[in-house]
Amino acid sequence: MSKLGDFLMRNSAVVGKPLPLIHTCQSYNLEGILSTGRIRTHYCDVFRENLNYFFVGRPAYKKEFGEEAAEWELPTCFIFQYDISDAKRIYPFDTGAFDKKLFPSFIQMMDRDQYELSKLADGPQRLIGTFFGTPASYFRLKTVDEDYFSTNYSLGVFDAEVRALHRLILKTNKKPDATTDYKRIDDRRFTVEVQFDKDRQLQKKDILAAILPEPYFLDPRVTSYFKKLGAKLISYQIHPLNPDLYYGIIYEKIYDFFRRNRYV
Repeated sequence: MSKLGDFLMRNSAVVGKPLPLIHTCQSYNLEGILSTGRIRTHYCDVFRENLNYFFVGRPAYKKEFGEEAAEWELPTCFIFQYDISDAKRIYPFDTGAFDKKLFPSFIQMMDRDQYELSKLADGPQRLIGTFFGTPASYFRLKTVDEDYFSTNYSLGVFDAEVRALHRLILKTNKKPDATTDYKRIDDRRFTVEVQFDKDRQLQKKDILAAILPEPYFLDPRVTSYFKKLGAKLISYQIHPLNPDLYYGIIYEKIYDFFRRNRYV
């Protein structure tokens, strides 16, 4: 069991209803996904095997853009029912960002595998309940202050891994230190990452919704495909914006979907 897993087993904070799983990709991949009916695994150079990456409740995967982006470069997000029964690994952050050493030195010095949670069947629920209390607070990345967290859970000097993870959440809107570019790590610093080593089928009652650029939303082939699956299609318009701003728009769309369906 990892250090984080041991800590979560020591406390009783558990969230009842977890948020759905979200997979994000560039819209160019949509044609291949619809033609095969699955989201395929791809080689991961961090773990050196074929994997599929999903995040609990947030579209945390980010593609770095230049000043402009074509419509096929923009994100499409698939929202799936929460199911981690066959997960290969579970972490509380983006392991790619950790591997690239984008995080502050106070956590980057830790052993990454001390944060792995796949041995806990309810690990994500315990994680969200302990650090945030509710799914809505987790979605907004809102947690209690550092002193309260350490006191409430009786954290000592040998709980550095847990304290470092909580400190990482609190870095919102703070001036970057010499080791960190907070613009690049954003919500990736605490979003539950779930890895699978199998393709994910697009099946009725499993896929709940898809959020995609308006040109794809208006294509009848796309509309027909998702209608047959009973999945909600949600579009966002394309404007002459900095491409990074689209992630804020997508977050609003996802939160509205969660609110309407009583996930938050």
